[in-house]
Amino acid sequence: MSITRDRWGIPTVVAGSLLEVARAQGRAMAADRAGQLELERRRAEGTCAEVYGAAALEWDVFARRAQLVRTAQRAHAALSGESVAFFGAYVEGLNEVLDRDRRWEAWTPLAVFAVQHVLFSGFPSQLWRRHLAASAAAEWLPLFRHEGLPGGSNAFVVAGSRTASGLPLIAGDPHRIIEAPNCYAQVRLVCTDPADSFDVAGFTFPGLPGVQHFAHAGEVAWAITNAVADDEDIRPVVAGDMVRRERTTVRVRQDDGSLQAIDIELAETDHGPVVLHDAGEDGEDGEDGAASYSLRSPSWVLGDLGLDAVVDLLRSRSADDVTAAFGRWVGPVNNLLVADRGGVVEHRVVGRVPQRDADRRWTGWVEDLPRRTGDVLVTANHRATTEFSRIGSDFAPPHRARRIEQLLAERLAEGPLAVDAAAAVLADDRQNAGTALLDLVGSLTGLGPAATALRDRLLVWDRSMAVGSVDAARFAEVRAAVVDAFAAAPALAGLDGSPHGELFAPWFDLRGRVRLCLPNLLAADRPFGLDPRALVAAALEEVAAGPDPAPWGEWHVVLPLTPHHQFGLPLPDGLPAAPSLPVPGDDDCVLATKSLGGRGPCVQGPVARYVFDLAGDSRWVVPLGAAGEPADPHHHDQQAVWVAGGVLPLERHDVRPQENP
Repeated sequence: MSITRDRWGIPTVVAGSLLEVARAQGRAMAADRAGQLELERRRAEGTCAEVYGAAALEWDVFARRAQLVRTAQRAHAALSGESVAFFGAYVEGLNEVLDRDRRWEAWTPLAVFAVQHVLFSGFPSQLWRRHLAASAAAEWLPLFRHEGLPGGSNAFVVAGSRTASGLPLIAGDPHRIIEAPNCYAQVRLVCTDPADSFDVAGFTFPGLPGVQHFAHAGEVAWAITNAVADDEDIRPVVAGDMVRRERTTVRVRQDDGSLQAIDIELAETDHGPVVLHDAGEDGEDGEDGAASYSLRSPSWVLGDLGLDAVVDLLRSRSADDVTAAFGRWVGPVNNLLVADRGGVVEHRVVGRVPQRDADRRWTGWVEDLPRRTGDVLVTANHRATTEFSRIGSDFAPPHRARRIEQLLAERLAEGPLAVDAAAAVLADDRQNAGTALLDLVGSLTGLGPAATALRDRLLVWDRSMAVGSVDAARFAEVRAAVVDAFAAAPALAGLDGSPHGELFAPWFDLRGRVRLCLPNLLAADRPFGLDPRALVAAALEEVAAGPDPAPWGEWHVVLPLTPHHQFGLPLPDGLPAAPSLPVPGDDDCVLATKSLGGRGPCVQGPVARYVFDLAGDSRWVVPLGAAGEPADPHHHDQQAVWVAGGVLPLERHDVRPQENP
């Protein structure tokens, strides 16, 4: 077997069998991301506080109560024999490189997969809606219908009849929290066994073998976005619900280096594990009125994470092969775009969506999941067709999808779509959701001279959230003032802040919720008893009275979150921070780069960008780079290209099987 690297340090793994490919991939990943692998293992096992202290205790308690390890162990036991061997070979490769005290178990990759998605699901937003429904603002719940935090991902496929190469092209960019190191790693995997050959380039989660979500396999390519399905249920625990209890110990590092043992209870009901245990021992509400909640998910019910799909994906030669592999998928429920050199172009929803009766009891699985075909297909977490009502009710607004469709139509009107033009679509920084606010701004009269001048300037602004744009910054200031005014409504008093701890604070950020749903609020009839026109007029007057803001890029800088950032800790002395560069885009641009508070550091955005051309000229990029250690030359050598909205060549040099020296 061999492991070679291109000019950006991206590994190409070549081996003579499926299992040797997995083993070599494990070795390559351990060499590139050892520190990240240790963090992911600890996140899965709920042992972060042993390293990061009390700041990580809340996560450890949640991970234990969500029973991520038990879920992974059950899912590992459900894998096929071939998948068990494949995952085992990968773990063997990891352990050959990692320090002895950081060794992985056979099921650890599955636990890491569970970690990546446990808060990527819909249940935190269900908690938010319960919080809102119990408040004085319950009547306004429909105005807050929105996909929530996981949104922003885009993907599209164009048939070969419309491309410059004559073969289909798939492009996209998954959006998540931007971490350092990045949550995705680029890899090329080549098996030279004549009876089982494959050559697949794509993205993988560090800690998982194969490629899972986005890949080019020569004859076929595929990509996903979150389908935002209603596939989980969170419900309060009542007396008599508990069916299993046990106690466990979480250890917390102290300032003197010692470990303090904290005893916690793990509980389970027929509905699922008790993930929030704020109640007394009898399962009833505690003295502070907080309730315990149990979580029901397809992976828990089935004892399966769907990862038997991974081996089949590596062997895929056609769109039918890919869709058959994703037939094993469990969750998250995804939009799958797939195309092959035979001309098949398709969009399918994949995963397990529960059927429910009138009392929301699960009675089976939705069998007729949405699917469609066409020359141009776009998915951006939105309700792509009316069929999506079978899988959920809260989807992303259609702004991004419509903008992508518009851009593709404009480019296709000029001629067949080329790779560079496809990549440019993903870099589009036009503010789309701002139309509702700007339309209202344009209708205002009776403003003071300065506010009138600001209004007129915003109305001729090109709506580009470019880093050098002062008008983009002015728009963000006006929007922030409007959001602040809505959030201060007496009807929303007490809604800001999480009743379930800091871990869930992002889902309970009232200003963030208002900002996401601002178009709904501006179109409503006196939402929360407020007059939207008066609020917007006051915001214009307020911003116009202040100094001119700095250009957008001086506020909107990307801040990759290190583990210390994620746990709210300062960086240790001597540990260099990842570079913070100005980045274009905004909440609901195609380039959906999201800020803290709507105008601060950017912490969420595209964690990969790719254009897979089945004719061979493919591109990709990630934030930062291939390596995990800050001192490595490949730690952030892709960052400047990523920030600029660019992509790098996906290099497929000729490979020959050889032994490592």
